Amino acid sequence: MWKSMAASTLLLALTGCAGDDRPAPAPAEARERSLTGVFIDAMVDQLRGAPSPSALTELTEFSQAGVSFQYPALLRATVDRDAYPSWSVERGDFELELHSPKHTMKVADYLATLVGTMASDSAPSEGPLPGRSVRWCGLEITGVVYRFTFLGDPQIYEGFDLPASSAGSRFLVLGDMRPEKGDWSETALATIAAVDKSIQCTDNAPPASTE
Repeated sequence: MWKSMAASTLLLALTGCAGDDRPAPAPAEARERSLTGVFIDAMVDQLRGAPSPSALTELTEFSQAGVSFQYPALLRATVDRDAYPSWSVERGDFELELHSPKHTMKVADYLATLVGTMASDSAPSEGPLPGRSVRWCGLEITGVVYRFTFLGDPQIYEGFDLPASSAGSRFLVLGDMRPEKGDWSETALATIAAVDKSIQCTDNAPPASTE
């Protein structure tokens, strides 16, 4: 299996993927997420290097589970349906995920479980901390931030609860390997800016009764 994965990676490199900043398939054409695909994508992104600032300005549309926003077109889209539908747009060490579990779930609980699994016991961790305050989908939302170390690399994760849909909960999670200065890479910052300007939510569930 490993020989096949290595051969596929080499083939991608030899066919000109290095330095290629062409747009990736849109979320409607998202491929199923797999461990093999994650491995190959990481190798290809390492060969390509960081995208240029101009490449990050070309945007495309995400629209799934009643949530739409724009993001840099060169990020690839995948979908994972194992536990519940979740979509990811990613490039290099950065990824943005939309989760849509059919049961009630808060992003703070999701991140606490994720970080508890990933974070190194031998390095200090920070979180949960208040994140950015945004106005998305007609609501004032404050993010939840964790900073920790995973396999020797400094990581940052920030999550935002979105309005629930008629089908269940929805939340966004951003994750990145922290650069030498600041928290987020240029790819992350370009994606965050695009989402901030464009995110919309439909199929919102009615507010819970206070009676």
